[in-house]
Amino acid sequence: MNSCCNNGAALLGLLLVTACTDSGAPADASASLCRADSTPITSIQGDGYFSPLEDSLVTTRGTVTQIVEGSGAYIEDTGLLAGGSRSRALFLADEALSRSALPGQLLAVSGRVAELGSSSDKLTSVIDIDDIEICAEDSALPLSGADLPMNPTQREALESMRVSFAQLLTVTNVDELSGGELTISANGVLRVPTEVVMPGPAAVRLEKENRSHSMVIKLRGTEFPPLPVGSSFNQLRGLLGHDGRGQQLILEAEPGAHVSEPESIDPAADNHLRIVNSNLLNFFNGDGGAGGFPTERGARSVDEFLAQATRIRAVMTRIQPDLLAVQELENDGFGAASAAHSLLALLNQTGNEDWAFIEPPTGRIGGDAITVGLFYRQQVFEAIGPPQTLDSAEFKGISRQPLAQLFRDRRTGVAFLAAANHLKSKGSCPESGINANQDDGQGCWNPARVAAVIAELEWLARLSDTMGTDHILILGDMNAWRMEDPIRQFGDSSYVDLVEHLSGLPQHSFLYRGETGTLDYFFASPAMASFARTAKIWHINADRARNMEHPQPWLRSSDHDPVIVDFDFSQPATSD
Repeated sequence: MNSCCNNGAALLGLLLVTACTDSGAPADASASLCRADSTPITSIQGDGYFSPLEDSLVTTRGTVTQIVEGSGAYIEDTGLLAGGSRSRALFLADEALSRSALPGQLLAVSGRVAELGSSSDKLTSVIDIDDIEICAEDSALPLSGADLPMNPTQREALESMRVSFAQLLTVTNVDELSGGELTISANGVLRVPTEVVMPGPAAVRLEKENRSHSMVIKLRGTEFPPLPVGSSFNQLRGLLGHDGRGQQLILEAEPGAHVSEPESIDPAADNHLRIVNSNLLNFFNGDGGAGGFPTERGARSVDEFLAQATRIRAVMTRIQPDLLAVQELENDGFGAASAAHSLLALLNQTGNEDWAFIEPPTGRIGGDAITVGLFYRQQVFEAIGPPQTLDSAEFKGISRQPLAQLFRDRRTGVAFLAAANHLKSKGSCPESGINANQDDGQGCWNPARVAAVIAELEWLARLSDTMGTDHILILGDMNAWRMEDPIRQFGDSSYVDLVEHLSGLPQHSFLYRGETGTLDYFFASPAMASFARTAKIWHINADRARNMEHPQPWLRSSDHDPVIVDFDFSQPATSD
């Protein structure tokens, strides 16, 4: 670094531009870094996504706008007008600088231009800094207005700049909230494209539009409260920085938020019976005692399992179901040490002690680590005949085998066939073949899910004929959004989506990468649908952040929301 004897001291490890003689009098500072020819930041940034001067040695100047502890500082050229295709700011990657620089200092620096980051979205930076001078103190910090939506070119033009958003922005993703990150949107809570449009070009266009409306925000030096999806901000201010993976708005202070509160759940009306579907998020109980942790897919310790059980018990105490279909139950049979037995004990602690589970003669249901389950109150429903499972080719190593049981309402005598389901997820994609991702918005394994639905509908038709009932319920996590092929297959077979039928659209039960949609369904044959009175998805899980403390014990018991339908079997609905 250049040196200066002004008052015999350097300021915060950086040096003032004023040069001086041995006697302390000012000397000619024309050779100082602050007075040297420099490259404007806009020339370093260039018009494209990468600097045209990458790997070049440069001297440049800018005002410090934000410090990144342990990494460096952002600077911005306040002598240039904002706007156009070139950012007027960049990042100085220097760990020592992060300890010494202060916002408002005008710095001159020499170093090498580099593009930093682990993804295709890089951060234009100056690294290997070999000289720094402070040219001024307490400069006004620049601030540019910004608005969403923004395309990638517009975002690049604001890279590393200090900006403010005056528009209403809505929280649309809380997956990383425990790490201090949120995703906000200028278009309300974003929807999974194939939840609202048909797969294909329309879904691809909507996904691109969703990206343009959203932005990741990060709070410095403190933590966000457990804000749910749907909460909103009236104004945000910060710096369009980068975390090595992509651009993010680094906020200067915690903004005021309008918090979206969860709706309440009322008890079932008199003479109504409540049937619920719930994905439990890997309910694994270890060895059934205090050991066997960490489990294959669930709790990592007995304390973690007990906390999970406490949340589920709180949910079921609030909902008060009479019949419960579940997914992601540990597939370890139905003995005294099984997860099914633990869930049964939990249900018996929710205010009614007459719970039982449906146990197929095979014990385990299929070969997957997780399975489905049916639990019911014996004072309300009677299980008629043996349980049924489907182990056809469509359910071997792909979708989990469905479990079906004929139930009879003890009060009215109405019998119905209920089937619990969990179709193949969109993970572990094959690289080729019909089940590979076809880039139409449906993800991979779509034909496998369609085949499973067709096989199950044929199976249930045979069972219902044998059992002498046209009252059929199909419940479960279908791992397909509302407009995708597997879900439309149910409608094409005359099944009624009870939530859509009774509560309307839009709906959602799951949050996926900042977009909401429905994976959990309640389909009914027309005859069974005539008994349904109310249907809702209770938004207590999907909209909430994981790994955080929430204000009520029933919040975030899973990553899926429960689906709740109330029936009145005393008289089917009639239409005028």
